[in-house]
Amino acid sequence: MTGGFITSAEKLAAVRQELTKQGLDGMLLTRADRFQGEEVRKQDEYLAWLTGFTGSAGVALILADTAVVATDSRYTVQIKQQVEPALYQTINTADQSLAEWLAACPGKAAVKIGFDSWSVTCEGHKRLPTVMGEAHVVWQCVSAHPVATVWADRQASPQTDIFFIDQIYAGCSAEEKIHQAAKELKDSHIDFRFISAPDVMMWLTNLRGHDLCFTPVHLCFGILSAIGQLTFVTNNSQIAKQGYACVDWNELEEYLASLKGQSIAYDPTSLPVAVHGYLRQAGLNLSAEPDPLVARKACKTMAEVDGFRQAHLLDGVALSRFFYWLETKAVRAQLHELELAKELSYYRAASETYISDSFATIVGWRDHGAIVHYRAVAGQDYNLSGDGVLLLDSGAHYRSGTTDITRTFYFSEAGQPADAELIRKASLVLAAHCQLALAVFPTDTNGVQLDAICRSPLWAEGLDFGHGTGHGVGHILNVHEGPVSISKRGQLGLKKGHILSNEPGYYEEGQFGIRHETLVHVTAAHEGYLKFETLTCFPFDRQLIDKAYLSSEHIAWLDAYHRSVYERLAPHLETDVKLWLADRCAPL
Repeated sequence: MTGGFITSAEKLAAVRQELTKQGLDGMLLTRADRFQGEEVRKQDEYLAWLTGFTGSAGVALILADTAVVATDSRYTVQIKQQVEPALYQTINTADQSLAEWLAACPGKAAVKIGFDSWSVTCEGHKRLPTVMGEAHVVWQCVSAHPVATVWADRQASPQTDIFFIDQIYAGCSAEEKIHQAAKELKDSHIDFRFISAPDVMMWLTNLRGHDLCFTPVHLCFGILSAIGQLTFVTNNSQIAKQGYACVDWNELEEYLASLKGQSIAYDPTSLPVAVHGYLRQAGLNLSAEPDPLVARKACKTMAEVDGFRQAHLLDGVALSRFFYWLETKAVRAQLHELELAKELSYYRAASETYISDSFATIVGWRDHGAIVHYRAVAGQDYNLSGDGVLLLDSGAHYRSGTTDITRTFYFSEAGQPADAELIRKASLVLAAHCQLALAVFPTDTNGVQLDAICRSPLWAEGLDFGHGTGHGVGHILNVHEGPVSISKRGQLGLKKGHILSNEPGYYEEGQFGIRHETLVHVTAAHEGYLKFETLTCFPFDRQLIDKAYLSSEHIAWLDAYHRSVYERLAPHLETDVKLWLADRCAPL
């Protein structure tokens, strides 16, 4: 089909026509691509192109006469704003699962629903709904992606450059990592491991790439042999120049067939159904198991931790200069949210070690801050006039490490203090933040337990937030990294070397959002116990702090933290910025 589409209704109608041509009653459309990362290339943004929803987690299910877009509680406000209710129902998966929605749809005979076998994992395939009304659902791999077929101006991504991470920040050579991983394969009596996570391939080789805007990876798969050969699945010619064997994507099926009779391990949580089909057809002996390299990557070496510290020092300098400019130089009423995000990137990019922002900066003024993963859109973003709360969630990749920080600031044109109730709620969020920062806990305490510890000051006042308290952070890789998290789903125990966020929040739809975020390093406390080292190096807004809602321990931690921030940043700042920072870091 040629020609473009003006409306979402036209796009949806064209996709339905394509489904009819393929003999399908419906289609599952995931936001994920074959690499299952949080960020996808523009050419793979099928869900956003069709529905308008730009959140990082979501699925759509399109049937002949109805359709739904489902996401989690982070995007409940955003999805209502972006998706046309006349075309799509929207559901929060915490309240209603996709399976429950489909089961409530009428159906009496067998229903054939298509899915893209490259964007659905083996584990995800097992969880697909099985009934629609009284009908049994038959899931069928699509012969051609219906959205790709009708998306006429969809463009391919160009080949991008590959670069190395300096071993001084990696702490271990690629040869050492590959040798250790191969030895473990051999000890397990397995011939090969199929690596279906690009960040694992990057970590294993100390390579990085520019395939994505905010995640410095090359999008590839890999096959590691027990004798230590690592083969990339990629079309990027630069990988072969680094001395690695390579298999093109269109040669993968044939290559796997050449391994017939041997054993291969794969991770069902990230392996696409399409590749699993190749493995079965190749006559390989399959072993499904979590990829141990995912967990190993999450436990940072001391060199990586030192790199994080250096990155946060650079970030603190950039943030201090930026906020000093915003508070003392900028004409705030003339600034829009998108302009502010670009200006912050400019300050970070002043460092010669800056690679890119680590995600799309969230600048939420007033009620936009209540949208947890808000994205400003040109022409629809606010200017920062009047009084209100600014929630700014941002981060960067430097050559040494990765940052992710959220600060909530109050601005007033007339110098009036913030409303007492706003200060109370911001202070309670800060109390929750301090509660987690101060935690000392047994080794292997899991994220569920720590999540409750963090929320307790908010719960005591009848307040809560709908997202996790903390996510893992990759070293110049994915800013949201598994397998550990501090959340209601965080079942894995924390270990020394994990880097996570500490980011409780509170949100009032149509009013404001509050979030206080730092990155923390899990380190030893005393025998059998762990604690957190706070890495982020920038103060909290004193205008939103009322000591009445903080314990003496919280106040002592904040004073010590602010003193440390000033001592670390001051030697690198100009006199006027240093004086501004001294005021921001004064004891409570």
